Amino acid sequence: MSPIPSRFDPKKISPRLLQVKPDRSIYVGHHATVSCQECSRIMVPRVITYYGQAQKSICPFCGATFMKFPSGLQRFLQRFHTRTLSFAVLRQLLLITLGFVLLLFFSDRLDLPDKIGLVAFWGTAIFGITCVAELLFQCIEQLAASFAHESNYYWASLIAMSMIAALKNNDLTGYIGIFFLIIVLRGLIVGLIQFRKTSR
Repeated sequence: MSPIPSRFDPKKISPRLLQVKPDRSIYVGHHATVSCQECSRIMVPRVITYYGQAQKSICPFCGATFMKFPSGLQRFLQRFHTRTLSFAVLRQLLLITLGFVLLLFFSDRLDLPDKIGLVAFWGTAIFGITCVAELLFQCIEQLAASFAHESNYYWASLIAMSMIAALKNNDLTGYIGIFFLIIVLRGLIVGLIQFRKTSR
């Protein structure tokens, strides 16, 4: 073993050894700060946790939500519904409806089996109603986006008006119930289409 010197003089160490630079910084190409969408200040988001689970990040200046961290179940359900406004699903529903309409037309013209005509009839009815519901849904979502509003308020207003109308006129209760069942049916069909697209 080499003897350990009794006195250690740090001045004798070369400055090159003290100033060691990493090959590549972990922050290259990344920004530690972001701009708040509400108050437009440059900030570092603060993460809010609940029992160790990250819930969301907020702006430390105005408290606005910067980003939400959904759970595993929420991420799974988000595959059935996307917040991106697009008429792509409506176009697909129209094509499916036209396919059932053509099948219904040819089943009458060519005297195809009754089962094929029955499937064509119900397919035309279900997907036709779904097309109308999807068109209404997209109109409300596009209207809310054009005014930079949350669409939840529009849907809450529609539900409130429907309830008031049902209380004022009991004859409308059945029609209002059918209307919301159609909206639920639209959500199921569109959700399956979205799930098929995101699972690829």
